[in-house]
Amino acid sequence: MPMVGIYCRLSVEDRNKTDSDPSASIQHQKAMLCDYCHERDWTIYDIYIDDGYSGIDRSRPEFNRLLRDCENGNIDIVLCKDQSRFSRDTVVIEQFINDKFLEWGIRFIGIADNADTDSESYSTMRLFTSAYNEMYVKDISAKIRRTLAYKREQGQFIGSFAPYGYMIDPNDKHRLIIDEETAPVVRLIFDMYVSGYGYRKIVQHLNNDGIISPTEYKRQKGSKYVNKNADSSNAKGLWTQCTISRILANEMYTGTLVQGKSHHISYKNKKRKKVEPEDWIRIPDAHEPIIDSDTWSRTQERLKSHTRVGRVSKELSPLSGKVRCACCGRPMKRNVYYNKAKTIKYYSLQCATYKTGAMNCPNKSNISGLVLEKRILDELNAIIEKYCQTDKIEFGEIYTEQLNQLEADLAKLNERHSSAEQRLVSMYKDKLDGIISNEDYILFRQSLNNEEHEISEHINSINQQIAECRERKKNTEDQKAVIDKYTHFNELDRTVADEFIDYIEIGTLNDNSERQIHIHWKL
Repeated sequence: MPMVGIYCRLSVEDRNKTDSDPSASIQHQKAMLCDYCHERDWTIYDIYIDDGYSGIDRSRPEFNRLLRDCENGNIDIVLCKDQSRFSRDTVVIEQFINDKFLEWGIRFIGIADNADTDSESYSTMRLFTSAYNEMYVKDISAKIRRTLAYKREQGQFIGSFAPYGYMIDPNDKHRLIIDEETAPVVRLIFDMYVSGYGYRKIVQHLNNDGIISPTEYKRQKGSKYVNKNADSSNAKGLWTQCTISRILANEMYTGTLVQGKSHHISYKNKKRKKVEPEDWIRIPDAHEPIIDSDTWSRTQERLKSHTRVGRVSKELSPLSGKVRCACCGRPMKRNVYYNKAKTIKYYSLQCATYKTGAMNCPNKSNISGLVLEKRILDELNAIIEKYCQTDKIEFGEIYTEQLNQLEADLAKLNERHSSAEQRLVSMYKDKLDGIISNEDYILFRQSLNNEEHEISEHINSINQQIAECRERKKNTEDQKAVIDKYTHFNELDRTVADEFIDYIEIGTLNDNSERQIHIHWKL
């Protein structure tokens, strides 16, 4: 008996329609597909359910678990209510149903639309169905964007979570009202800052007084709000300097509703793109202010006067991303400062946990960047001098495997691009022979043009990555020649750090003002 993987999906938009169309519900999908298997004595391997996910979303958890089980050879048949439940993305349909499933020996069946990869007529029908499903998602996405834009312009709050200090009006989900429990904390933060206190002092005051952080407050109130940065930090439940910074820069506390700060790149790509501040939608007096305009103005003046040099510097530190705290494992953050004449730049590194204000890491002291760089150069030159075997250092291997993979991916994309062109020519001949109507041909052509465009963009991206990879490989050969010639380093730059250093651990100062520095070499 074949092993069957049953896949059910319901998007948020579909969920809203279940009252008028009960057949769209997850329960109905599951029951229908199970009955279909039992009638044919097929064995159900597993049931995969994504509730609340769009058909264009490629990161659906159960969808990806299904694909992993398919690739591992656990499933013979993938069974859905219809093809749109599997995906509304033409590229995904082509990639899996028309490619990978054939490679893995898997049959796809959609009951409601008679989709069956064992049927000879499915190949043509699949393309029309995919094109229609994708156009449906695109149309829905456009309507949602227009609706949200209208609500923003009308001064309606459309966020899922209110800013700290406010709460969503229980009688009007598009309106903010003051949270009397947390608004005094917001006022305290602004008052302390305009009185001359810095981020660190404010954080210490709030943590010492036992005032829980905004993320922890939302969690205790039963909110589904998730802060990934806070969850992965050692400062769970504590205030940090980043939190203070965001509150002090939030114009919402003046009573102005500020929205539209970012948007999805497209209906297919759910990554968010930032919008320039001058294009944000601002509606004054949309809700009651927590702070007055004078406090806001004084706060912004002080914030501008404390702009950090590092934020405008285009120079990447040689050790950026490579130095960690040996106590808590978090990165060591860089502090940049100059002499009075602004002619000489210095920098130091400090544990991020302590620097952000959580104060729950014992590694409190800074370490001079120049001292650390000298320590690295001394050890590196000692290693080279001791072994003096630079002919055995293979610089190019790190990129060879990556280059081979990119070229293999490019070959597959070129094959798919040629296949799409051939299908378009074949369909045009079918139109001329009267096999398909002109309307069907136009729909099919639009679908294929979209597919070709996406593949072409992917090909361009791969070509650029290949060129960059080859350039990096060439550069490493140049670096090998340099080391062969000099076998000694007088200065630490980014190239040397990337080639030789995996990461560095910085320990605490002991009673003799000494600290352990452990350099993990790639050698």
